[in-house]
Amino acid sequence: MEEARPTPLLQDVEGTRRKLESWLSERLGHSVHIPRLAIPESTGMSNVTLLFDTQWQDGGETRRESLVGRLQPKVERPVFPDYDLSLQYEVMESVGRHSDIPVPRLRGLELDKSVLGVQFYLMKHVPGRIPTDMPPYNMDGWMLHETTEAQRASMWRAGIDVLARFHRLDYRELGLQRLEAGGRTPLQQQLLYWQAYLEWALEGRGHAICQRALDWLQANQPAEEPTVLCWGDARIANMIFAESLDQVAAVLDWEMAVLGNPVQDLAWYNHLDATFAEGLGLPRLPGLPGYQETIQQWEQASGFEARDYDYYRIFAGMRFGLILSRIMLSSGQDAEIQGNFACQILAGQLEQLG
Repeated sequence: MEEARPTPLLQDVEGTRRKLESWLSERLGHSVHIPRLAIPESTGMSNVTLLFDTQWQDGGETRRESLVGRLQPKVERPVFPDYDLSLQYEVMESVGRHSDIPVPRLRGLELDKSVLGVQFYLMKHVPGRIPTDMPPYNMDGWMLHETTEAQRASMWRAGIDVLARFHRLDYRELGLQRLEAGGRTPLQQQLLYWQAYLEWALEGRGHAICQRALDWLQANQPAEEPTVLCWGDARIANMIFAESLDQVAAVLDWEMAVLGNPVQDLAWYNHLDATFAEGLGLPRLPGLPGYQETIQQWEQASGFEARDYDYYRIFAGMRFGLILSRIMLSSGQDAEIQGNFACQILAGQLEQLG
């Protein structure tokens, strides 16, 4: 997976450090020093993430705060056609202000590209542990080597608990009406988006497997769905867990936030775990609750029924299949555009439909 990483490392680390010092100093009204920047490589596939400490003098005392920066990607072939950092920032700010869902405290959004060459936002660093994306946590990393089965079960269930509480929020009370589809259902809006994404991501090549999935999804849309704010990328690798591993300290990565049926987040949560286990020929980590048990926990905690779960499993498989196909194309692995493991899992799911 590492050779397929679509987000490049930051080219001018020192220059970025100085520019952030200047930006923060002007914004906060006092001289801010950033000793160094660090760039984690174990998580994320579509953004540049910066970790750094800030220092400043206040009344003769040295103050410190650890921050995280998320930078809009600047690559020739990005994973997504558009990155609305302002929407990500607005969702996090609103969820953090109006609910008990743990999100990082925000420290500023900059949409003027003249500062760093790309848009970016800063948030307070949340201490804790994040399951690794690269390599996937089922393959290697601290979850595999440093946790017990009971701790893994606690992590998984804590993630579902947060997801269920999140789905009980009213997006109107959060002030996020701008996400409404405008004459279409949220699902219709999403299907239009992913059809356009296929055409953009594959650069005119087409995609037999994902197109078949899109056609099936279009023809079999559920009726009378609930509409809530969906996280979009719900998975434990987008959560910071407390050191005790029994609660979620923060929920990360809101770039795919959208209105829709909350079952789509539940299906994504399970599907991504399965894809990075059986899809890679690996067993799931012992201790992780089963997918049916996960569905039951979510139903009980959220108050929603998962009656459209099978539909949204295909929806999840189509979305991730297209995203990974884009990554394969972007990294020059043309043979894997439709041959990658995510698409092969989706093809198997479609065959089961008959």
